Amino acid sequence: MSLLRRLQAYWLMIHPFPVMMVVALATILAIATARDALDLSRLARAIGALFFSQVVVGTSNDLHDRVLDAQGQPWKPIVRGIVTPNEARVNIAVAFVLMLVFGISLGWIALLLVLLGTLAGQLYNYWLRDTPFSWLPYVIGFITLPIYVWIVMQRFDARQFVLVPIGLPLLFGVHLAQTLPDTETDIAVGVRGFAVTLGRTRGVIVVWSTMIGAQIVTLVSAIVLQLNLEIVGAAVAISLALVVASMWLYHRQPTSNTLRVVFHLIAPSAVVLIAGWLMAL
Repeated sequence: MSLLRRLQAYWLMIHPFPVMMVVALATILAIATARDALDLSRLARAIGALFFSQVVVGTSNDLHDRVLDAQGQPWKPIVRGIVTPNEARVNIAVAFVLMLVFGISLGWIALLLVLLGTLAGQLYNYWLRDTPFSWLPYVIGFITLPIYVWIVMQRFDARQFVLVPIGLPLLFGVHLAQTLPDTETDIAVGVRGFAVTLGRTRGVIVVWSTMIGAQIVTLVSAIVLQLNLEIVGAAVAISLALVVASMWLYHRQPTSNTLRVVFHLIAPSAVVLIAGWLMAL
């Protein structure tokens, strides 16, 4: 087996798309918080700690779910045998150590926060994924992320608390969009997560409703806070266009594969919306 194929397998195993969305959001939040006082060294270490935290969570997810994935997602690296379970465990251990190294360099509070975010991910992987409370680790992670950035950047902007009413609906929308494609497999194997509890029809309605609701809150808050409406308007327009595209695709072909495309539209829609709001501060 070629080295390139092995590297691709390891890359896929960490769940690269959601990892990159989290990293992008944290980077944008850090830049918007620090502004002209941005410390690139601290930013790089903060993103490093966050990235390896996500590697731990993503790899643990594939390792823990390898039996279920064999039934519903047989293309995954561990299921295909490209990466063995022991190799996945080594990957988790190495990533955890690197996370600690980067985290310690930022101070103990930052380290504790990145550990809390990692714990939230593992809480999902090992305990709450199969329950109607599968959304809870996402809420913990969402609340932890801006605090982590504020601590690392050593700056704080009280206006960013508006991210709560914007971000929480987005959080539920993105979580559902990520988990809805697997509902058929989950039902078949007895998994009863939040997406299964809602059902596919109600689930997609909630996804789109939360996204549009967050877009409305974004516009209203921008007007109230007198932010740069050109930037916010552009972000809302792009975000809405991605949501509408997901609606159109699913209406044409309401399948699990389409729902995976929907997630790849909804996640960047959320990041664009928050990024636009932050950059307009």
